[in-house]
Amino acid sequence: MILHLTNSANWIEAQQLGFITAPSLATEGFIHCSTEYQMRDVANKYYRGATDIVLVHIDPAALTSPLKWEPPAHIDGSPSLPNEPLFPHIYGVINLDAVVQIIDFPSNPDGSFDLPAKLTAFTVIPIKQVPHLHQQAAELSRIAWKHDFPEDTTQTYLDMFTVSGTYAGRFVEVFAAINQANELLGLATLVDDDGLPGATEPGPWLAAVFVIPEARKLGVGTALVDHVVSRSRELGYHEIFLYTDHQQRWYEKSGWTFTRDTLLNEMKHVVMRNSL
Repeated sequence: MILHLTNSANWIEAQQLGFITAPSLATEGFIHCSTEYQMRDVANKYYRGATDIVLVHIDPAALTSPLKWEPPAHIDGSPSLPNEPLFPHIYGVINLDAVVQIIDFPSNPDGSFDLPAKLTAFTVIPIKQVPHLHQQAAELSRIAWKHDFPEDTTQTYLDMFTVSGTYAGRFVEVFAAINQANELLGLATLVDDDGLPGATEPGPWLAAVFVIPEARKLGVGTALVDHVVSRSRELGYHEIFLYTDHQQRWYEKSGWTFTRDTLLNEMKHVVMRNSL
């Protein structure tokens, strides 16, 4: 989803002109836009306290002006940093035929912004239901967990997705959070043995929870964890465990309790427990 942030007065003017423009088109050569996962941070960084703001939902396929995905153009002129997410830039006016809808974007009492509910819709499903996302999910998993499991490869995770579900007296179930466009937002796993050396906990384990950077702060991580906890309860378990190296406080807010300290690859982790 591509969104352009403007105000009601500019939208009224655009309807009279027959197209949407912006000052940046004259000064920078393009109109700034964002994805639904980038818009909240953009609004809070540059428009905090603004009122009468609306979001223009744009269909990229209907644009008559060129669309380019590029590093962010910092307002202060500073250069882009490595690994910054790409933003959609429209090199020309936005024809009204490309406008899908206008979405009210009110600020909170403190001037901050939260995305409207219609932009944060996603669902959590077994990863077997989205085989077209397996390659991307495997590559992201390898990168996310290489510090804990340096020997794992992309194929390691592809194999796991293939056997996701009960099998041979053991089990592993991988769940994906996807948005309305069928794009991957995050992953979480329920597994009988999460490979922690010397662990005496009976399992099962919540494992490999991660959310892509663009989808953070939308509740995706909480939804994934809640789904795995509910699935454990559905399977008849009375407790579930996890280990983490830096997210202890985040899990404590969701009812997880500290069990013990441990080491994995000479790095300090904590084991946590959730009673079901």
